[in-house]
Amino acid sequence: MNKLSKLSEQGWFLEKFSFLGYTLRNGPSHKLIYCLDIRQLQENELNNYREIFEAGGWNHVCSTGDHHVFSAEPGTEPIYTDRTSTFEKYSRTLSLYKMASFILLVLTIGIIGLLYLSAEVWQNVIIQNAAAVGLVFFSILLVPSIMMFVAYSLRVNKLKS
Repeated sequence: MNKLSKLSEQGWFLEKFSFLGYTLRNGPSHKLIYCLDIRQLQENELNNYREIFEAGGWNHVCSTGDHHVFSAEPGTEPIYTDRTSTFEKYSRTLSLYKMASFILLVLTIGIIGLLYLSAEVWQNVIIQNAAAVGLVFFSILLVPSIMMFVAYSLRVNKLKS
């Protein structure tokens, strides 16, 4: 979120999430602060959820799945101001990355097994090449997922003490 804030000073603003990243739009330089909220909502809860943030001076920028990004002018009261709500926010995020990391780890190990079998046992080049591509793909997703899991684990542990 700090990176997005710095980009806004250069005239680049978050527009939407895209595959493994986000899309920016160019405009006049204007410093904004950004906040990410991760919350599972039903379709009928979305408007009320956005209204609560807007009442606090935060504008909805974009959402994808359970990830919702808001922006505001510098000096706007932070979305999470007390230790308890911050802990809950990071705990929700931690459980999300814990599950994603576990699933990606299992898939990566499975692909490694498939790669081994296709090379050593079956000697099938087509499966071996497909498994190698799969290994690269899942590794690209696994590494950042583990990094986020570790970062949020450290934040949650810091808030516990």
